[in-house]
Amino acid sequence: MREVIPGVHRLQSARAGNTYLIEEGDRAVLVDTGLRSSAEAVVAELAGASIPRVTDVVLTHYDPDHVGGAAAVQRATGARVWLGAADARILRGEEPPPTRMRRAMFRTGWLGRPELPDLTELPDTFETEVTPGVVAVPAPGHTPGHHLVRWRGVAFIGDAGRVSNGRLVHLPGLLLSDRAAADATLAAITASAPRLICPGHGAPARLV
Repeated sequence: MREVIPGVHRLQSARAGNTYLIEEGDRAVLVDTGLRSSAEAVVAELAGASIPRVTDVVLTHYDPDHVGGAAAVQRATGARVWLGAADARILRGEEPPPTRMRRAMFRTGWLGRPELPDLTELPDTFETEVTPGVVAVPAPGHTPGHHLVRWRGVAFIGDAGRVSNGRLVHLPGLLLSDRAAADATLAAITASAPRLICPGHGAPARLV
């Protein structure tokens, strides 16, 4: 586990998407969990670290490289696992993904099929304080129920974007569910002037 800034760590064992740990008082919150294939390693890394009890896991969206280890972490820690309501319905198979590309990815088991945790749904229309000081914010575009997490001026943005030369840019267009919503989300993140961006892919960075 590598410290990003005091109170924020990046797990080294998660595969594909980044997994971050936030320390807030006597609690710890995970943001995303990597692929299912690295779930045991993530659980072992958490167990071997000197950190507060993991009480909550916030999944930024339903893609397998972000939700894959959630069920294993939940079993090991008893943590509550949060996911945006629209994405929870897609992950459970109650609704199809919104684009042809994403339906094909979901059907073929792109990046593996995650084991489903017991989910607590995040409202897709307003912010939710998942634990004191840690807030999940709707950030649609990449997926319909995508959320980011805010903590003390740090924005954990999942796949809402990535940082390139100090600016927020989109991930490849074929991965976007709604381009207009994704544009609005990037504009809102930039306007909020976070002190640090922790993305789902790539290194944490500051905007210029």
